[in-house]
Amino acid sequence: MKNGFKVIDGDGHMQEPMDMWENYTEAAFIERIPKVSGHVGKTEFNYAPCEIFPEGRETMFVEETYADVEERYGEAYRSWWSLPSRLQHMDEEGVDVQVCFPTNGALATSNSVKDVHLQAALVRAYNDWAIDFCHGSAGRVMFVAQASPRNPVEAMREVERIASNPAVAAVTLAGFIDLAEGQMWCDEKFDGMWQLLESQGLPAAFHGGGSQYSLFSQYQGEMKVVAHAISFPVDLMLSLADLIFGNVLERFPDLRCGFYEANAGWVPYWLARLDDHGTGRQARFMQGGSVSLKPSEYFLRQCSVSCDADEGTLSLAVEYLEGANIIFNTDYPHPDAPFPGAVDKLLEQPIPEEAKRKILWDNSIDLYRDRITVGR
Repeated sequence: MKNGFKVIDGDGHMQEPMDMWENYTEAAFIERIPKVSGHVGKTEFNYAPCEIFPEGRETMFVEETYADVEERYGEAYRSWWSLPSRLQHMDEEGVDVQVCFPTNGALATSNSVKDVHLQAALVRAYNDWAIDFCHGSAGRVMFVAQASPRNPVEAMREVERIASNPAVAAVTLAGFIDLAEGQMWCDEKFDGMWQLLESQGLPAAFHGGGSQYSLFSQYQGEMKVVAHAISFPVDLMLSLADLIFGNVLERFPDLRCGFYEANAGWVPYWLARLDDHGTGRQARFMQGGSVSLKPSEYFLRQCSVSCDADEGTLSLAVEYLEGANIIFNTDYPHPDAPFPGAVDKLLEQPIPEEAKRKILWDNSIDLYRDRITVGR
């Protein structure tokens, strides 16, 4: 709690140990695991040649990106992001609950893993590690579980396996639509998954940034900043539009969806533009398709977006959404996180006190619901 406000950080991150795949992958797949060869800033992994990366792979980030990480994170950095150090920082920041996405663990659901059986095994390994990591937090540290986007049957099997674990807050099938793979969230093959998430009360989570390694991979070196800036909102805009115009939110009205780490400022523009294409003058481009509600109405009914504490257009998004549907995130412990002082920065925003209360707590409860037990 901070200044009388209860706080849920809806988008923190795990910093997995380098030996996670070795220790958690089933024996039948152990010879096929990603071969971690090193790291940059105790954050991004490099990989030696292996099945997933035949020529190896080095992260696109450089050491300078992490130059001040040890100074800012202290013992958390030195202890390789231990649970006790995370809980201490949560106490210092005033964060009651933190929901964490994978960092290097997101490799499990990436396009780099071509074999569906290996992908399912890596997903299980990550989820099992995350369950163990969260175990000693008394419900304060939770995680977004992964499920295989290549094999919806395996994905559903995994959700059924881990859904009852109290550390699971939501499920991601990967953060963005991989256009190179022809993937669309409205494909009928995912219908069983959306229905299962509905029945289990688990939100579907979409985290931006994945396309910086594919659609925008031509931006390297000093131009890396372009890929980083554009990929996060583009990934979420595509996913949201796919779910709306592909009638996923129409067919699964109790499915809740979260869109993470691209600020909230894109939402007013995108919803207004989608409304015009759904029911306005540009609906002619629907070409036989239809939506029964305005796209913005689907969003208001079923979706949430995470905001950054210090984002410059937050007040505009708050005004457009009337303080609803926006949740708080810190991106802890990544090098660009507004840490220390993330909650303070949100409280300094020129928005109504009631909106701050909604963003820091109430809207996350609307998204995660009974998954959150601390502070209820």
